[in-house]
Amino acid sequence: MPIIITTGNLNVHCEVIDTIFAIDSHKEGVFKSADPNLAFEGVKNQLKQRAAQLGGHAVISCQFEYRVAQASGMMGTKQVIEIFAYGTVVRFI
Repeated sequence: MPIIITTGNLNVHCEVIDTIFAIDSHKEGVFKSADPNLAFEGVKNQLKQRAAQLGGHAVISCQFEYRVAQASGMMGTKQVIEIFAYGTVVRFI
């Protein structure tokens, strides 16, 4: 069964397992800008993997926050998008 990710609650009986946290980022490339969708998908995948490790069926009440930063390197300064997420892992009863 796929892990459900939701920013709300589910109207099902469940037990709370734990609260989890994830962070992902995406850096601007040579020919393209930083893509927030890639960072968002990455952070959701991390939440799903952690929930599965804990034996959960869903991550509820997820909160997502982001920040845009500048990273300096050999190729100059590039834009980096970081997405932070947390939620509650539950198991359906």
